[in-house]
Amino acid sequence: MPITTQIQGRAWTRPAFIAIFLCLLCIPLVACKQGGGSANSPTGIAMHRADPARTGVYLTNGPTEYRGIKWQFKAGDWVFGAPAVAGDTVYFTSYDGFVYAADRETGAEKWRFDTGNIVIASAAAYDGKVYVVNMGGLIVALAGDTGKEQWRADLGAGASGSAAVVDGVAYFTGENGRLLALDSQTGAEKWRFEIPDTVIAFSPAVADGVVYIPVSNGGLYAIDAATGIEKWNYNPNSDNNVYSPTADPVVADGVVYFMTSDINLVGVLYAVDIASHEALWSFKSNMENFSAPTVKDGILIWSGLDRLLYGLSAKTGEKLWTFPMQDISFSAAAIAGDLVYVGSFDKNLYAIDYRTGEQRWQFRAASGLSSPAIADGVIYVGAEDGTLYAIQ
Repeated sequence: MPITTQIQGRAWTRPAFIAIFLCLLCIPLVACKQGGGSANSPTGIAMHRADPARTGVYLTNGPTEYRGIKWQFKAGDWVFGAPAVAGDTVYFTSYDGFVYAADRETGAEKWRFDTGNIVIASAAAYDGKVYVVNMGGLIVALAGDTGKEQWRADLGAGASGSAAVVDGVAYFTGENGRLLALDSQTGAEKWRFEIPDTVIAFSPAVADGVVYIPVSNGGLYAIDAATGIEKWNYNPNSDNNVYSPTADPVVADGVVYFMTSDINLVGVLYAVDIASHEALWSFKSNMENFSAPTVKDGILIWSGLDRLLYGLSAKTGEKLWTFPMQDISFSAAAIAGDLVYVGSFDKNLYAIDYRTGEQRWQFRAASGLSSPAIADGVIYVGAEDGTLYAIQ
């Protein structure tokens, strides 16, 4: 029987959504009082939030004005994770348990693969393969051109975080507090890092030979990418407050941006210096945020449960601007050129000047929108009703 809860007065009946984003992500808080592709590389590398560091910046052009829907594709259920755009194909996942491959120009289906369980995590494309993990803990590597299974592995628990694939290694996180490093070609395990009795509900970020993971005990952990050995951790917990991570870590310019929620369900973003392992600053928002910041030119941008899109100084944490939306957002914002694109449960995709917070245009869908990916002037974004839109 579906679990029902209320957020901002809305009733939600998606069991997996609630389990991940309203329960698993807040385990420590309750005890004390749960997706993008990129055109960045010509070699066909594409993953959640544009790159392994999860910056959300796409090195391509985005539409500066709305010209219409190029095509739309209907999956069997919610397309929650952001698509991965690699070569002439768009790869995306759905709550119906399938991985889909659609022609980038026409939206025609190339293939689909049934993972057998809900998929929340985005697909990652790397070196001709597509990597996906489902809520049953099944990891599969599929041939990008045919969808044929190349190898599979068992994470040992469900997963909502998306894979990072770097230098021939695929990194996966799970609800059992485990980080797995697998050979991207064979699926052979290289190493594992595990903190028992915890949850790692979000995607790992990888930068400069280090894997960063947010753990439900409140800590941000830095793990050596080659060995799986912990290098350091940052934990904001104190006798007076307890924190839980609520989004993917983001790495940029020697800083890890670490989104959390405190014991009072207030959103707190930390800027953690990689060299000193200490917080440079923190910023409190009105409510929890389940969207990691996107960062470009010293500006951090994210959306939250308070129906606001925030623009913040990455150096000081000073609020630069806010943009009001009509409903909550879990969308991971994406930047291309001068615009940041973000979806909301108000059914709108907003195109905002990332420097000023001024709206340029918006697109209204038939249902709430998820996280967009961008390639060559086209935005690919999924919706709660199972539609994947190509917007130009």
